[in-house]
Parts: sequence; structure tokens; C-alpha cells
Amino acid sequence: MRKDWFVAPAIFATLWLCIANVAFAAEGPYGGTPAPVPGTVQAENYDTGGQGVAYNVTSINGTANSYRSDGVDLEVTTDTGGGHDLGWTAGGQWFKYTVNVATAGSYTVTFRVAAINAVTDALHISNSSGTNLSGSVHVPATGGWQTWTNVTATVALPAGQQTLTINQDNAGWNINYATFTSTSGGGEGPFGGTPAAIPGTVQAENYDTGGQGVGYNVTSTNGTGNNYRSDGVDLEVTTDTGGGYDLGWTTGGQWFRYTVNVATAGTYTLTFRVAAINAVTDALHISNSSGTNLSGSVNVPATGGWQTWTDVTATVTLPAGVQTLTLDQDAAGWNINYFAFASGGGGGTGSCSGVSNITVGSTTYTPQWCQEFNGSAGSPDTTVWNFDLGNNGGWGNGEVEVYCGPPGYSGNPSQCPTTFSTSTAPVYIDGSGHLVIQPRNVGGTWLSGRMNTEGKQNFTYGILVASIQLPNTTNQGLWPAFWTLGSNITTVPWPTCGEADIMENWSPQVDNGAGPAGNNSTIHTAKTGGDGVGERYTFPSGEAADTAFHTYGIVWTQNEMQFYVDNASSPFFTATPSSLPSGDTWPFNQSIFTILNVAIGGTLGGSTSGLSNPQPMVVDYVRWYTPE
Repeated sequence: MRKDWFVAPAIFATLWLCIANVAFAAEGPYGGTPAPVPGTVQAENYDTGGQGVAYNVTSINGTANSYRSDGVDLEVTTDTGGGHDLGWTAGGQWFKYTVNVATAGSYTVTFRVAAINAVTDALHISNSSGTNLSGSVHVPATGGWQTWTNVTATVALPAGQQTLTINQDNAGWNINYATFTSTSGGGEGPFGGTPAAIPGTVQAENYDTGGQGVGYNVTSTNGTGNNYRSDGVDLEVTTDTGGGYDLGWTTGGQWFRYTVNVATAGTYTLTFRVAAINAVTDALHISNSSGTNLSGSVNVPATGGWQTWTDVTATVTLPAGVQTLTLDQDAAGWNINYFAFASGGGGGTGSCSGVSNITVGSTTYTPQWCQEFNGSAGSPDTTVWNFDLGNNGGWGNGEVEVYCGPPGYSGNPSQCPTTFSTSTAPVYIDGSGHLVIQPRNVGGTWLSGRMNTEGKQNFTYGILVASIQLPNTTNQGLWPAFWTLGSNITTVPWPTCGEADIMENWSPQVDNGAGPAGNNSTIHTAKTGGDGVGERYTFPSGEAADTAFHTYGIVWTQNEMQFYVDNASSPFFTATPSSLPSGDTWPFNQSIFTILNVAIGGTLGGSTSGLSNPQPMVVDYVRWYTPE
């Protein structure tokens, strides 16, 4: 039976009020009007909408939350201008602000902040899609919660109404306001209004706006193609593939700035398209906004003509977000068409796409971490690999080499190359899908590479394997290895932390080494020490370590490591706790990290007196698989 419902006026009014309150809970600009940009956004004027909509806090604090009915984490500030600041910051909290951007372009954001102690990665600004626009912003120590200073960042914004979020990434700072100042137009800003994307290509002619002393610095204005842009200097039409313009009339001390937007923090291979009649040493370098040399000195070879082009490369490590890079001219006599940034320093981060499973017995192992070393020639990815440096007193083994990281790697010894070239680098990606560790004798000093994943990628159980073609170790001098150490080595010293040598090779002339005919695998523990416990693998007739790629790996489960060459189902050495002497401790039921290196000389490398132009160790891949 149908019933008609009558709603009394009083009840209707109550319902209407509830609906209105729900509507008011939607996000919107505080005070009803978006904050204008350029302009100042007061921290206390975050959007309306409440917890989870306009802001996210883990607890409500504040001494002046009465400023607004939904106030959280607010206090009266003694900063110039008075008003309120936002404090009680905590990682993971955020506040949204609706703004109206007058003109698309690049803006300098000045944050008014205070902190007793310095805070690294304190905050960042993101857009409504969650994209980090500012990069990480650090807050310096000001000595007090009401002792204020300014820190800046750069953001690129589209025109119109939009929502920006101030993300609190770490605790320990206050913020009073954020002021947005346009860097487009008369001030410095990206040419065309949008920062150049990285990875990607930066055209030399598209240096920042702002003019002399701001977007560029030149001692004189030259060029035959300066009409490309109203503030054009030193530009000419290029006959290089793709056409356009190049930048010439280079002179030591000149510079050009470029605003870029880096998609992902990491190492990038930087390819410069250059031309020069004569070779130029220390021609240029790339620096950041702090003046730090990121690329090392870049040499330009002789191409024979101002429009005869070639590529030279360097490696740079960049944070994510919008930032300004400077192309510094250190010596005269070269032209540049563009510079291109390729992700991963030539090495990439290594996708496991297309990599097949491995089945051992009834267990199928799935690839989880794959370093395939694909991409253009360049340095290995420093977001994946650390580099041990120097000689470190022979590394406890009497070794004679100096280990180098990529050019520009922090702490690199003075003997290491400062610019990238496959003809000088001790460790590099060859552009054909391989990692190469190439020992080089430079002025009587042996340079080599030793790289590891400590603190970046740990492994616990599964299959860890590398495909490697070794150098010829018939004669003494080289000592290549693929091995692991316990991830707790910083608190539990070697050998108690555990060492597993998956592949270790040295000359038969030293301590009965296997040479190209085989491989040694050894575990080192607290009681077995430097001698360790291990076995030797001998290649079948017609095969050798230095004439083809072979896979060297472990199948690792709790209380057991099975070492193999080429076939995971046929281990030649199995180590278990029962392999150890009485009273020893099995250290391999915890995470490990991996290491690749070529040592020179030392207890197993032997004498280097006959070592000349040695072959490299070439690695096709390093992979880690876990059981399904």
C-alpha cells in the first residue's frame, strides 16, 4: 500500500541545514577567493573542507586555532607583519591552497620558515595530480621557532585556478607564508615559458630569458641568427641534422642558463652535440644553481669545421623537479647545437620485462631485480650502484689499483677521469647492453672499478646470478670477482658478517688459480676467515671463462647456498652450516648485498710486472629471482 510522507517545516529546515553543512565541507579557497599568483599565500589560509579534504594532520595542536573555525596547528607569529604561522609539522601531513595563476610560466617560491635545527627534505609543493613541482626544500637552522628566514624553490605553473599542496616530508619547522614571484618576462625564466623536460633534449638556443647577467653572460654579442629570439646572442643557423640554430662564439667565462624539469632524481648520461676546427681541452662544464660542477670538464675533439658535428658525453646526477642548469664556457673555440639527457647514466634502472623464470626442481623463481645495462654508452646508474674509491691500504689484500667512480662522483680520487669516454673510463656502460670494468694504467697508476648495492638493494634468499665474460687470467695481475657481503657489515665486521664469492678468478701462476679454465666459489665466516670453505668449477673441454659469457650464481635458501655455473639445477658446490668448523656461526640467513670488481695485484692477483693492456670484465646482466 502506497503512503505519502509529510515533512513538517521544522524538520525540513533541519534537513536543509544538514545538506548545507555537507556542501560547506567540500574543498574551497579560504575566504571564498583563490589566492592570486604572483602574490603571497598565507600558511594559515589553507583551503576549507577539513581533515582529509583540505588538510591531513595526525594530531591537532596549536595555540591560535581560533583564527578560523576549522583551525589546526596555528599559532600567533612574531614575524614581521604579524598574523599566524603553521607549526607542529610532521612527515606525511599536508595542507592545500587554491590559487589563481595569472600567467603560465616559471615562478620563484619564497618560503618564510623557522626551525631550531636544520631539516633536510622538509617539504615540497605538488599539484592536484601529486606531481612534485618544487623538488625537496631544505629548511636551515634559524635557532628558534619564531626566528625567521627565507628559502626558495622554482615551480612551473599553468595559468588559471588550481590547487597546490604544501607537503610536510619531515618534522621540525614552522611556515608563515609562501610568496610566488614570476621569473618569466623581464626576470629569468624558461624560454617559451615551460622548463625543458629531462629526460629529453635541451636546444642550445633556448637559454633562459632575462638577458645579460641573468639568462646569460657574454663579453660581446655576435651571431648571424639572433633574430630567432628578441634577446638572441651568439646564434647562427646550423646545417646539422634537424636544422635550427647553434650557439657559437664561445669564450672562457661566458655562460648560458637553462631551466629544466627533471622527472626522476638519478644519474643521467649527457650528450653534447658539438663542433670545433681544433680540439679544445676543458671546453665546458654543467653546473647547478649553487655553482657545483656536475659534469666535470668536458673536452671537445677536433671535427674539422664549425658545422661538422660530433657527440661527446658526460654524466650528471640530478634531483627531481624544476631547477636551473648552467652551461659554462671554460675555453673558446667550439660550437654547440644541443645537449640531450638520457635516463640512468647509460645503465638504466633495469626492467625485468621479458626476463624468463628459472625452475630448479619443483621451485619456480621469478625475476625481481634486473640490471641489464641497456641504453646509450655512459656511466652506471648511481641510484642503483655505489662505487668504492681509492686504494684503501690495498683493501686488506695488498692490491695496487685505485678504484674510480663515474666522472663527478663524490670523493673520486684525483687520478680518475673527470669527463666520460669509453676510451678512458675504468667502469662504464658500452652502449651494447654491457657493463665494462676495464683496468687501465694511467701514468703508472692502475685504475679499475668496484661497485656494490649496499644500502640500495639487499637480497634475501632466491637466485642471485650474473652473466660475465672474464678477462684472460692465464698470466698474473688481474683478480676479477662477483661476490656478496652481509648487509650488517657496518655493525658486524668481516668475516663474521659473511662473505660469499660467487665468482672469483685468478691466474694459475698464483696459488694454483683456475685461470680461464674454471671458477672458484668460496664462503668466508667467523672461523674460516680468509681461507674460507669452497670448491672449484672446471669448464668442459672447449669452453673457457674468457671466450664467452657464462652465468655464475647461487640458489640460496635458509641454511643452504648452492653455487653453480651456467646451470642452476647442477650446483658444483653446496654450503650449509655443517660445512663450517665446530663452534662457527652460519651468517647467511640474513640479507646480503652484491659487489662486482676487478682487483689489480694483491695476494691472489699477483705481480703486475707483466700486465699490459689487459682485457676487461664484461657483464651482460645481474639478476635476482625469488621463489613463487
